[in-house]
Amino acid sequence: MTQLSRRDFLKASAAGSVLLTTGVGLEACDDAEVAAFLNAHQRETLRAAAARIVPSDGTPGAVEAGVVDYMEQLLTAFEYDPPRIYAGGPFSGRQPYGDYGTGQQSDDFPANAFERFVPLTRTQEIAWRIRFYGSDVVDGGDFNDAALGMTKGLRRNYSDGLLQLDELSRAQHGASFVTLSSEQQGEVLRAMPAEFATLIVQHTIEGMYAAPEYGGNRDLIGWNFNKFEGDSQPLGYSIYDSIEGSYRERSDHPVSTPNLEDDPPFDDVALEVVSAIVAGTGGERFF
Repeated sequence: MTQLSRRDFLKASAAGSVLLTTGVGLEACDDAEVAAFLNAHQRETLRAAAARIVPSDGTPGAVEAGVVDYMEQLLTAFEYDPPRIYAGGPFSGRQPYGDYGTGQQSDDFPANAFERFVPLTRTQEIAWRIRFYGSDVVDGGDFNDAALGMTKGLRRNYSDGLLQLDELSRAQHGASFVTLSSEQQGEVLRAMPAEFATLIVQHTIEGMYAAPEYGGNRDLIGWNFNKFEGDSQPLGYSIYDSIEGSYRERSDHPVSTPNLEDDPPFDDVALEVVSAIVAGTGGERFF
C-alpha cells in the first residue's frame, strides 16, 4: 500500500460506493464527547497512516476530515447508551422544510435526529459486540467458532496492527512510524500484512464519506470534495405548491433541466467514479 493520488482515491472510493449500494453498512460513531480507546501515540500513528492514504495535496484530506476520530468513535461505540452504531433520522437538520403554500423552501429547519442513535436488538448487540471485541470475549459469542474460527475483533486488530506497524518501522528504518518521511512511511505500509492495511484503508474511506454524525467527514469535507450534496430531506428537490396545486422544482436544483454552474459538477476524474458506480451496480453508461 502506498499514498493514493486524488484520482486513485476517487477510483478506490467508487469501489467502496458500489459495496455500500449493495447493502454493506457503514460503521457508526458520533463526534460529541468522544470516548478514548487509542493512546496519544496510536492516534498519531493512525493519523500519519491516513494522511498517506488520502493526502492533503492542495485540498483537505483524511487529517482534515477527522478520520481518526471516526475510527476511535467506531471502536468505542459500546461505551455509550444506546451504542453508537446506527444513527437515527429521518432528518439531519441540514435542509429546511418546504413551504407548501409557495412551493419554495422555508426558514424552518428540523432538529438533527441523526444525532439520536437507535437502540440495538438483542441479536444486533451480540453480533456487533463480537465484531468489536471478539468471539472469545463476548458471552456466548463463540457459537460459530468451530466452523468459522475465532473472530478476533476490531479493537484487538487495531491494537496489534499499530504495534506491528511500529515494529516494522523500527526494523526497516530504526524509528517509529510517525517520525519517518512520507516515502519511508509508504515503504512500511506496503510491507504490512494485507488484513490491517485493508482495514485502515476501508475505515479511512468511511471516515471521509460517512455522515458527519458518525464522527468523520468533518465540515462535510468528503461530500464537498466529491460534490455530493448529502441528505436532501425534508426539502427534497420538488416542493408542493398548494396555490397552484402541483409540485414546483427548486430553482437552484432543477430536475427536468440541466443545472449549469460556473464550476461543472463532474470533471474527468469524477466522471470515472460515477461510471464505475453505475457499472458496478448493473447499470449502463449513457453519457
